[in-house]
Amino acid sequence: MEGASALGASTTQSIDGAPVVEFRDVSVTYAGKNVTRPAVVGIDLTVPKGSFICVVGPSGCGKSTILHVCSGLLKISNGEFRYLGKEWNKLHPGIGYVTQRETLLPWKTVLGNIALPLKIKGVSRQERREKSEAMAESVGLKDWLNRYPRELSGGMRQRVQLARTLVTDPTLLLMDEPFGALDAVLRVRMQEFLKSRIAGTDLTTIFVTHDLTEALALGDQVVAMAGAPGRVGQISYLDDLPREVSPLELRQSPAYAAHEISLWKTIAGNLSDDGRALSSDVPPGPDLMDEAGPDPACASAQQATGRNA
Repeated sequence: MEGASALGASTTQSIDGAPVVEFRDVSVTYAGKNVTRPAVVGIDLTVPKGSFICVVGPSGCGKSTILHVCSGLLKISNGEFRYLGKEWNKLHPGIGYVTQRETLLPWKTVLGNIALPLKIKGVSRQERREKSEAMAESVGLKDWLNRYPRELSGGMRQRVQLARTLVTDPTLLLMDEPFGALDAVLRVRMQEFLKSRIAGTDLTTIFVTHDLTEALALGDQVVAMAGAPGRVGQISYLDDLPREVSPLELRQSPAYAAHEISLWKTIAGNLSDDGRALSSDVPPGPDLMDEAGPDPACASAQQATGRNA
């Protein structure tokens, strides 16, 4: 498969046999000027190499907090967290981070945007051109190398962002609502594209979404978050779902309906009237920081240049 061959083996090494990510009874508390409050509590989650994990739940349940911990942007307050079998005191190596917010540089071409992280890392001009051209071809943009973001459709710009992330051969791909701003048709097309792009590789992916349908279409496992502070309400293993079909065909599967009903009961049972995560009886301390937390876009530049958070 074209997508599999374009992704090289990551240079980030893990302890033999260790999962890529491990949460053991993890809690995270945001501290502010006036109030502190837990964002997530008691998180137990293991992410094996090569898996595609979707984290789904309402606003305020700690989905983005989990991604920030995985990237090294945010430190845990209690429990144990390991990335590649180890604890780290800096930004984690081998992380690719894609957000809903478009972060392409408007004054750079498709080729220039894809090559940017390689340039920051000091890769030679010839090597970064070769790698970026190969990556652009793998995402279907080989004829658009000299175009600017303003000349591309929404789906094409998202493919450029994905290519820019994958060109560094990450070990772990973190995706925070990457298709949330797209219309329904384009969203389904991007889901299909993403599945085909990483199929057959050993890339590990954690994908955050509000959309249960999207989670079931993409994931090997779906983690349903519940309450505020967030906790793991349910983990569904999707081995019984057909995968060589379109998202629309997938929804016709009886197994799909069973997973959807079960996960929705977990999510709906922890929703407030305004659609946010239902607050549980955890006493607040002294300013609740927004769940979005640190900015992954800023961290990407820090990581590429080797500066710690």
